[in-house]
Amino acid sequence: MNLLLSANFLRLWKGTAFWVSMAVMAGIGVFEATAGYLSARDMGITLSLDNRYVIFALVAGVVLSAFCSLFIGVEHSGGTIRNKIMAGHSRTAIYLANLITCAAVGVLLCVGYIVPLLAEGIPLLGWFQLELGAVLWFTFCVFLMTAALAGLFTLVAMLNQNRAVTAIICIFLAYILLFLGIYLNSRLTEPEMIPAREYVENGQIFVQEARPNPGYVRGPWRTVCGLLYLLPGCQAVQLVTTMEACPWYLPLASLCALAASAGIGLALFRKMDLK
Repeated sequence: MNLLLSANFLRLWKGTAFWVSMAVMAGIGVFEATAGYLSARDMGITLSLDNRYVIFALVAGVVLSAFCSLFIGVEHSGGTIRNKIMAGHSRTAIYLANLITCAAVGVLLCVGYIVPLLAEGIPLLGWFQLELGAVLWFTFCVFLMTAALAGLFTLVAMLNQNRAVTAIICIFLAYILLFLGIYLNSRLTEPEMIPAREYVENGQIFVQEARPNPGYVRGPWRTVCGLLYLLPGCQAVQLVTTMEACPWYLPLASLCALAASAGIGLALFRKMDLK
């Protein structure tokens, strides 16, 4: 598998998909630092670098979905995977080499955002308000979540030999998971009770007692929503909203998702008919 990994990373170095993806992430990083500074200057307020730092957790998955579909799609369309099998490489080694490559690119895309953001953001916005340990833990959690997303995109790309269809599915999946995370966050953060309040009507003061919130998710459905909220992509929203103290179980959820997608993908790829 070392030979396959070396070939993959050589393709990254010589190809355009990786460098375009890195340029996109770097551009977003520069834009966020600049936008934060201009907003703070125009509104006369102080914005924290923390608010701009978290953005890569939301956008890395979308950029990675496009990269994975292009990178693996080229192997299918060019017959490279079939040639590798004929050369004596096992399907397991081919799948894992592509998975490791895509996961590594996912982490590099995050770094591609962080470096220019810090290079421009620290002089303009200052240092983080959060403790460095919290920032590093958040970054570690995002790295693992991005690797888990790479597992999902690799599964789709390795099992679909149509590059255009693969790109549509991967990008659509990235957005679906992100918007699902936003929806689940809004539902799971609903208060269980609506507090009591006073209001005036026709000159009289009325008191409305505290009552159960009909929008609060209860019972088994709350458990289901909580499990879905741990999916890669959905998890990005949870990471952003809890940056100061990201839950300890999020990296474990990412590793479980990565292992599950790799296991399913390997099982199906071994039986796949390569045309």
